[in-house]
Amino acid sequence: EKRNATILHMMRNKRSTTKTQSAQRKITCTKISGLVAPSKPIPSKKEFYRLARELNDFGLEYHIAGVYDKALLGYQEAVRIRMIALKIESYELADISDLSNDSIKERYETVRAQREGLALNITDQQTQMPPLDLYHRSESRSTCDHCNVKIEQPIHSATWMDEEGSKYIDSAITLYNIGLIHQKSNRPIKATQLFSMALRVLPQASHPPLGALILYSSAQALYQAGDLKHAAHDLSQLIYTYSATVASGTSYPGDIVGLNLASAIALLGRIHFESKDFDRAAELCQEVLHLRCSVLGRRHIDTAAASYNLALVWAETGRIECIQESISLAKISLHIFISHKQASQSSAVQTSNIIQVLLTLGGLYFRDESFANATHCLNKALQLARKVASEHPSDPAKLVDVADLLFMLAQISHRQGHSFAALELYHESLQVERVFGEEHKEMALVLFSLGQIYHEVGDLGRAFEYQEHVLQLSRRHLGEQGEFLASVLTIIGNIQNERGNTEDAMARFAESERIMVQVRQPQSVENSPISLISLLGIAHNSQAIADLFQNHEIEFHPAAAAA
Repeated sequence: EKRNATILHMMRNKRSTTKTQSAQRKITCTKISGLVAPSKPIPSKKEFYRLARELNDFGLEYHIAGVYDKALLGYQEAVRIRMIALKIESYELADISDLSNDSIKERYETVRAQREGLALNITDQQTQMPPLDLYHRSESRSTCDHCNVKIEQPIHSATWMDEEGSKYIDSAITLYNIGLIHQKSNRPIKATQLFSMALRVLPQASHPPLGALILYSSAQALYQAGDLKHAAHDLSQLIYTYSATVASGTSYPGDIVGLNLASAIALLGRIHFESKDFDRAAELCQEVLHLRCSVLGRRHIDTAAASYNLALVWAETGRIECIQESISLAKISLHIFISHKQASQSSAVQTSNIIQVLLTLGGLYFRDESFANATHCLNKALQLARKVASEHPSDPAKLVDVADLLFMLAQISHRQGHSFAALELYHESLQVERVFGEEHKEMALVLFSLGQIYHEVGDLGRAFEYQEHVLQLSRRHLGEQGEFLASVLTIIGNIQNERGNTEDAMARFAESERIMVQVRQPQSVENSPISLISLLGIAHNSQAIADLFQNHEIEFHPAAAAA
């Protein structure tokens, strides 16, 4: 009996101790892996991932609305909440002692309600249309090529999977969305870093379409940053992936893959175009046109953009046999752009796009010596450009197209022998160019053309004045070297010879010949002349100036022939 009583007493004490320890786990704190756990029941990992998903999509609503600072706050909180969930998995509970199941649920409901309210508020807002994927002429000043990139839209969370199963994919999506904001805010280097993080977070081969999209945006950001080599590498890798997907006939929607493949090829073609590899650029542009015709049809604006790009690339090759085909493609693009612009005020086609196509088409007609068609296109473009400039009087950049179009119209008049009409247009172009300063390459080009016409009509005084101005610009920016400088000296020598200033003429000829002798000698890179253009931020050497004048049909008279 004594023994039984003792055993019963011990059993009662054990039950009491077990009950007390159980209560302490719920009410008090105990040590787990050397860290302090919260006194209240903590939320499950699923609740954390659920809240993070909602925060990502809340940030996305602000992102679409263009409120990037608030979008970033939503995305960053989503990243923080996912990190807390990962700490729960590894039993690192010190940082979440202030969080409870109720607080997480309350935060979730608040964010959900705010997100729904925000979505309702922005439903009626007009979404900004992305720019058309148009290449730009190599000498174009009207746009910054590297900024004219169609940035992708942010992505919703992976709702087709359960919260915990999609934790890595959702993390990659949030990092990708943050990268898009930096890309949109012209911080491409920061964007590429976030895209790289997103690719590292994403489990390999877990979701190929998402990985491909992140890689494409990374290539875009590298292109914006001017890193064409690495952008081309990423695009080549991406094109291989898409091509393999198309060839394998997997379950991914063929049209989506086809369009994504076309976008990647188009950007790679742009890189080759800007690198002056026109033949390879033309091959890539033909692939893009074929893909977009197959998926979108010939009347779609993206197909029209592909037609224009191919026309421009063919035109830049300089081959006479390509001109007619380029004209046909540019005309098709123009008609589609105009019809879309007229059909909808919210069309992706902007007036600047139509000006660009008209300007290119006018240049093609000019090279084909179809002067009436060239004049018609350029006058139409000039009307539109003047209208745009008048609507933005505080933005001098809107005058760039006006100046370029006036110059091209002057060239046509000059080529047709209408010297006085050309003079009037050149002077008008000069007036507009002065808005951008007195010393830039386009100013030198207009002054040179004015001096040439005054020489032709016999006004030697003015011809000398304008060419002397060009010479001064050349000396300031080229120093005492350069083929262009020698050519200007030869022209001034001819003018002075006709004016009877023989001594000065011979001095100009002699200086021109001296420069040409030096130009013909091999030069080291360190001693090569600095370009007028390169000082203004365009990477060409001094030969590029001469090429530019020759492209505009301006004759050069070597010093030996002039003497």
